[in-house]
Amino acid sequence: MTKERRKFKRFDAFMNVECRSQQAGVIETSGLSKDLSREGIKVSTDRSLETGTLVDLEIQLPDEVRPVRSTGKIMWSKANSSEDRGYESGVNFLLIDPVDKFRILDYAYNYWLETKVNDFSDPEELSELA
Repeated sequence: MTKERRKFKRFDAFMNVECRSQQAGVIETSGLSKDLSREGIKVSTDRSLETGTLVDLEIQLPDEVRPVRSTGKIMWSKANSSEDRGYESGVNFLLIDPVDKFRILDYAYNYWLETKVNDFSDPEELSELA
């Protein structure tokens, strides 16, 4: 069994994300977030993003007008294994306003909580989540 390297829980969080490279030959792509943690986000896009690239992110929360903006670093990028096309990239947040970080984590947590409640899990186990 391999040791879990993650420091923070991941939450499924499906949000539209735009990525713009800060380096020469600006790469701009948009995609859908897959999961979110306190330190970063996994994004599915139509193109590969080079590891180490600094990107400006604009994350659109459903039902909110103001997007969350962040600067991040591409930690890894690979072909999407669950689909025939596209890529997945892990982005580590470098700069993000604490209020904006709370907004996206709150959205992701509430989405996770709603899906846990609606999957007909044992209520005894749900009480442990609160």
